[in-house]
Amino acid sequence: MAFSFLKRLFGAEAQEGGSLPPLVEGAPPPEVPATDENGAASAPASSLEALQNFVRFLVCSLVDHPEQVTLTIAEKRDLTIIQIHCVKKDIGKVIGKSGKTISALRTLISNASAHTRQRVTVDVMDE
Repeated sequence: MAFSFLKRLFGAEAQEGGSLPPLVEGAPPPEVPATDENGAASAPASSLEALQNFVRFLVCSLVDHPEQVTLTIAEKRDLTIIQIHCVKKDIGKVIGKSGKTISALRTLISNASAHTRQRVTVDVMDE
């Protein structure tokens, strides 16, 4: 019953043979990540800035002193690390109970960076 509702909602009956719906005329084609001569993806700097802004937004909404949150970026081979620096009292809020908050943040950032074929992680730095 629920499955038929979803099929009707998304118009599965109109599609034949389970094929994908046609592209809309005039719509730009989906972006394909640029690659260098070795076939490795060269991610634009804007995607890394967007990830950094996303991390800043999430962390600042968690802590008591958002004005003292700073982010730095460290590069290790093929891994980019976004390092969070904040007041010592706020570190526990960023990490969360049993590390669940930082784990969820790492999962979000890892999945968001995967479509640009980058490896990005998040670390909380103790000062």
